Amino acid sequence: MVGEAGLKVWFWAISFIKTQTRPENKYNLYMRQLLKVLGQTQVPYFISGESPTLLIHAGTHGDESGVIESVRKAVEKYEARLPDFVYVPVVSPSAVATRTRTNMDGLDLNRSFFDQSRLAEVEVNLSIVGDYKFDLMVTFHEDTFWESTFYLYDINCGIGGGEGWKKFKAEIGVLGLNLLNGPDDPKDPTLNFSFVDGYYYFPKAAEGYRGGSFDAWAIRNGVIKGALVPEIPGKLAQEKKNKVVDLFFRRFLVK
Repeated sequence: MVGEAGLKVWFWAISFIKTQTRPENKYNLYMRQLLKVLGQTQVPYFISGESPTLLIHAGTHGDESGVIESVRKAVEKYEARLPDFVYVPVVSPSAVATRTRTNMDGLDLNRSFFDQSRLAEVEVNLSIVGDYKFDLMVTFHEDTFWESTFYLYDINCGIGGGEGWKKFKAEIGVLGLNLLNGPDDPKDPTLNFSFVDGYYYFPKAAEGYRGGSFDAWAIRNGVIKGALVPEIPGKLAQEKKNKVVDLFFRRFLVK
């Protein structure tokens, strides 16, 4: 049973989500808003087009809530120039409500995506994508340690040698950001990958990676062909986070 304090947190989360998912009509939007509900877990999401090939996630961790606004702005701005997509602005409402990495179950949701999971937020997010097969997933995160260091996980996409990535690296420098050289998080047993110029490539890595991230689950189950996971510096000013995400959309997602 949820106590009074829990209900207050829950209603705060829903209010926060609504502010992050409210369309701004100046961009001539066509997205359809839907809501997945399981018990008290409610996850709003959007669909644009009839045959989505792109999946966009934000708000997986509550201590990375700045990027939620950045992604919302970019989705609204570029919707007409994106492939058909499904967009989940807040993957973990309970973590966002408390501004913590862990959710209402005390767990890191991005280590919890397994077929046998009975966590409400896992089940809801899996049901959102259940009827689709996507070419690409992009899940936006923040690394709360960094003030100006960006890095990107590339799972089975192989963009590292392309012109888009070369131009993106140069433009990131113009914005005053650095690119990670070295390990992402040596203290996390599911990570500790070594980056070169902000880039790490998994050649269909999720076949052997069982760590419970959504992208790994989605590749193992044939829901996506590949994923890009940009890590925005968590201590970066909000205006600059918006610019980095906008740049990422322009270089890699906009048609």
